[in-house]
Amino acid sequence: MKKQLINLGTAVLLRAVFGIFCFPSPYPLAAQELTPSFAIQHVDVFDGYRMLRDQTVVVESGMIQSVLPSIQAASAGAEIIDGHGKTLLPGLIDAHVHIGQVNSLEQAAALGVTTELDMYASDPQSLMRWRAEIEHGQRPNAADLRTAGYGVTVPRGHPTEFSRPPGIPPLPTLGPKDDPQRFVDDRIVEGSDYIKVIYEHQGPTLTKEQLGAIVRAAHRRSKLVIAHISTQAEAYDAIEAGADGLGHIFMDSPPRADFAALAASHHIFVIGTLSVLQAFSRASKGAELAADPRLGPFIYGTGWQMLHIQLPESATKNNHFTYAEMAIRQLHSAGVPLLAGTDAPNPDTAWGVSLHNELVLLVESGLTPIDALHAATAGVTEQFCLVDRGRIEPGRRADMLLVDGDPSKDILVTRNIVAVWTAGHRVDRELIKERVQQDRKQSSKPRAE
Repeated sequence: MKKQLINLGTAVLLRAVFGIFCFPSPYPLAAQELTPSFAIQHVDVFDGYRMLRDQTVVVESGMIQSVLPSIQAASAGAEIIDGHGKTLLPGLIDAHVHIGQVNSLEQAAALGVTTELDMYASDPQSLMRWRAEIEHGQRPNAADLRTAGYGVTVPRGHPTEFSRPPGIPPLPTLGPKDDPQRFVDDRIVEGSDYIKVIYEHQGPTLTKEQLGAIVRAAHRRSKLVIAHISTQAEAYDAIEAGADGLGHIFMDSPPRADFAALAASHHIFVIGTLSVLQAFSRASKGAELAADPRLGPFIYGTGWQMLHIQLPESATKNNHFTYAEMAIRQLHSAGVPLLAGTDAPNPDTAWGVSLHNELVLLVESGLTPIDALHAATAGVTEQFCLVDRGRIEPGRRADMLLVDGDPSKDILVTRNIVAVWTAGHRVDRELIKERVQQDRKQSSKPRAE
């Protein structure tokens, strides 16, 4: 525990020195303290940055206690798991999802995604309740979560066009005379971990002045700002306004020669969400993912339906996925941090499953498998200040994914899931599979007229 405090304290200090807002997780591991000790022996380890061969990883009370070459490691009194031919990774993190139902967190965990970053909650109160239940061990098979809560949008701006369930209040919006600081402060009171701004000109949107004011208001409260953009022009505005991250990359035009240099000079990170952009450019992959026997059995009915949605040509004809790939390649060459995020559950995407596709798309856009794995683990925790996870090292939460094979050589290996742990608790994937089967049977029954 002492080493854990040293690691967390050092991380907080370093992030503060470099002007980024970072605090230890407020959610303790008290509920996981009774998890059994275990050791994974003779396993290759991706620690969030690099591969370590033939290691023994010891876990006690939900925390990683040691990572040592197997020839040196001792594991007396612990359950022993044979890691020959396998790779242990940090639990994957999806840096851009929308959580509308609690079973999505089980689905994600079963598929190796142990933390989900919600980027606009339709009902923040539900997310706060689920997060508290996870904290207190009441949902042991669920992924952990963070949320932007309600995003910042204007009257009639995106996503106000979507209908709201009965009993759920209308989305709050920022009018031309409203105080940006008050709006941000209200979101923080509701539980927002970071601030999401919607800056999209397909409908009413924030002015440049409002965008800058929101960024300044969030930074006064030490909150990151992630900007939803759709076009290259919007990306430039968001970067110049001081946003900390882009929630998407664009595909309306080829990246300008100076785009990556501008992003690098402003120290911004980019969540590509290539999975959803691929779907919106006539390159659907959802049905293929659902048919993968390593993934399909763990997809609840809602996710299954989303993966099989075929978008009309009117929604895809003006989009160019190659432009998004070009931008990702340019950003990567410039050293801009790239994070793996899917925007699930948009059409053709679903929680957990689509992150495995996102890793493939990052590799196809110029990243190495190691780079892509970093983008879904330590890369996310660095930017979002989740200093207790995302690494396989002593003092970190035992959020871990064990797979058959070596994903540093073949990124598709992340789908060969052997086991998943959240804070040292082994996720009951068989139980989730049974629940998925029941859910699909129920959702396939005809409804009474």
